Amino acid sequence: MTASATKPRIEYLDRPAPGNWFVLDVMKKTSRKWDWVALMVDVDPEDLQYCVCEFPALFYVDPDAHRPGHREAHQHYLHIPGKHRNVEAAQRALEAMMATRH
Repeated sequence: MTASATKPRIEYLDRPAPGNWFVLDVMKKTSRKWDWVALMVDVDPEDLQYCVCEFPALFYVDPDAHRPGHREAHQHYLHIPGKHRNVEAAQRALEAMMATRH
């Protein structure tokens, strides 16, 4: 088994992708830095349980409620610009970035 078969490759973006994307979570890019990313999906998080999805988005679906249909959920990480001390600061920066894209 190759490394690509065991771990899905998720793209990192510097700008929000076109279309409707939803934030699943905001997390540190690496454990010791102040760089943050947002895990984004192209499905409303409430509807994610009805989609075919891979990890890490699949971690946000209750296994007992997962009823995947024909829709495939796409995901990527979005870099949050700047250095932020905590998740709240990173979320505020993300909200500001998302607000300016419309």
